[in-house]
Amino acid sequence: MTRSKYSRLLTPAVALLAGTGIACAVGIRQSWSAAIASEAIALIWATALYFWGRSDTDTGAVLSQQEDERQQLVGLKATQLALAAVIFAIVVVCLIAAASKYEIWPYQVLLVIIGIAYFVGMRAYGFDGDESGNGAAHSRLGFPKDQVPD
Repeated sequence: MTRSKYSRLLTPAVALLAGTGIACAVGIRQSWSAAIASEAIALIWATALYFWGRSDTDTGAVLSQQEDERQQLVGLKATQLALAAVIFAIVVVCLIAAASKYEIWPYQVLLVIIGIAYFVGMRAYGFDGDESGNGAAHSRLGFPKDQVPD
C-alpha cells in the first residue's frame, strides 16, 4: 500500500529536519562545534530510520509509510503512548519548575498546544457532523456516506 514513490523517505526526512532544528538550538545556546556533533547524531539517526524502514518487518512497514491496517493500528497505539509520555514529562517538569521557583508558563503553553492539536485532529480526521456515528468511518476511509460498512 504505497502512498507515493518517496514515502519511505518521509520519516527519515522529518527526523533529520527535527535534528537540524535541535542542532541550531544547540549552536545558538552552546557552541557551533556542539551543533555539528548534534547534527551528525541526527544524520546517523535519520540514516538508521531509512534502513530500518527498508526491512521486511512491522516496524519497517510503519517507518516507510507502507503499512496495512493492523500495522497502522500498532503505529497509532505507539503514537498514543508517546503522547502520554510527553504529557507526563511536561507535567513533571512543570512541577519541578514550580518547586524551584522558575516560570511554568512555557510548559503550560505546550500542554495547551497539545490540547488544541487534539481537538483540531478530532475535527479534521474524525468528525464531520454526521450524528449517526458513521461520519468518522466515512471521512477516514473515503466511502460514500450510503456505502459505509457496519
